[in-house]
Amino acid sequence: MLGRVVSFSRALHRAGVEVTAGHVIDLCRSLGHVPISNRTDFYLTARANLVSRQEDLETFGQVFRTFWETALRDLQPDPSDTDENVCGEDADGEGETEKQIDVLDWAEEDPEAAEADENESIGYSPDEVLAQKDLASLTDREIEEARKVIAAIVDIISTKISRRRMPARKGREIDFRRTWRRNIVYGKDGVNIATRRRKIKKTRLMLICDVSGSMDCYSRFLIQFIYGLKRELKSVEVAVFSTHLTVISNLLRTKGVEESLAEVARSVQDWAGGTDIGKSLREFNEKLSRDMLRSNTVVVIVSDGWDRGDADLMRREMERLRRRAYKVIWLNPLLGSPGYQPLCLGMKTAMPYLDYFLPAHNLQSLVDLARTLRAVWI
Repeated sequence: MLGRVVSFSRALHRAGVEVTAGHVIDLCRSLGHVPISNRTDFYLTARANLVSRQEDLETFGQVFRTFWETALRDLQPDPSDTDENVCGEDADGEGETEKQIDVLDWAEEDPEAAEADENESIGYSPDEVLAQKDLASLTDREIEEARKVIAAIVDIISTKISRRRMPARKGREIDFRRTWRRNIVYGKDGVNIATRRRKIKKTRLMLICDVSGSMDCYSRFLIQFIYGLKRELKSVEVAVFSTHLTVISNLLRTKGVEESLAEVARSVQDWAGGTDIGKSLREFNEKLSRDMLRSNTVVVIVSDGWDRGDADLMRREMERLRRRAYKVIWLNPLLGSPGYQPLCLGMKTAMPYLDYFLPAHNLQSLVDLARTLRAVWI
C-alpha cells in the first residue's frame, strides 16, 4: 500500500498538484484510522491530506479516478500478508494501468446527487459474451443488440450532471438567493419559495475516424457509435480520413443510421483506401481546427496507427493538435489483441502526444471510453 500511495503522489505531482513528503506522511498516518475498503472515506482522506489549493481539487479527482484501478476493498491489509502481497505489485508501483473506477463525488451528498450517481453507473443488459465479442465478428442479430447498448452508452455520456445549478419549478434544492428576492415585498414573513436543480452538462467532442482499408471491418460499426453520439450531442463534430480528411457531421443528421451510413459511403471518395494520417491531420489543423476546436474540446482519434505517410509531418501535426485541444484520446481496435505493442511507425509517432490510449474492439471498450470521457470532462 505504501508503494501505491507514493506512486499516486508522483502522479499528482506530474499533473501539477503540489504534493510534499509531509503530505504523503500525513496520508499514511491517516490511513490507519479510516477503512480504506470504503471508497468515499479513502477518497476524502487522500484529498484532505494531499490537496492544499482550491484550484487543484478537480485535477486531484481526475488523477484519483485514473490511478486507483484496484478495488479499494482488495487493498485492506491482511496481517498474514507481506507488504509486497498487500500492494499487489512492487514498491515502485509498476504494473499500473489507466483504467477507470467510479468514485463518489465529495460534493454530491444531497438526494438529487445520489440519484445522479445511480444514473452515472455505466452498464447494460446483454450477456458477457456479446460484451467481449470482437466488433468485426458480430452477426446481424448481435449488431441489433449492440445498437441498444450503444444507445445506452450515448445516453450516459450526453447527460452528465453539472455542479452548476439552474432555476426549476420542481427542483429539490431551495434557491435561497431567489427566495429572498421574491419575498422582499412580504416583509419578514416569506411565503414564496424558489427551487433549483443541477444542470445537464453537454460534452464537446471532436471525433476523427480512420476509414482506410485496414480499419474497414471496424469503421462501419464505429461510425454507428459516432452516429448515436451526434444525434444526442449537438456539440459533436465528426470527420473521417484515409488519404484525405472529410467532415461528415452534416451527413449524420438524417433520420436513420442506415441512411446516414449510405450517405457517408457515397460522399467519402477514399473509403477503404490507403492511410496518410499526417496529411489528414494537416488538413484538419489548417482548415478546420479554428472553427471546430475550443480549449475545452476532447479530440478522439480512432485508428489502428498503420500509416504510409511522412512520420515527421505526422509528428508536427500531432503536436499542433495537442496544443489546441483539452485532451487527446486515441482508440485503437488492435489494442484489444493479446500481446499487442504499439510498434508501427504511426502509433509510435503519436504516443507522446496522447492523454489516453484505449482499445476499441468490442462493446466493453466503448463502455470504458464512456467512463473515461466522464472522468476527464471539465
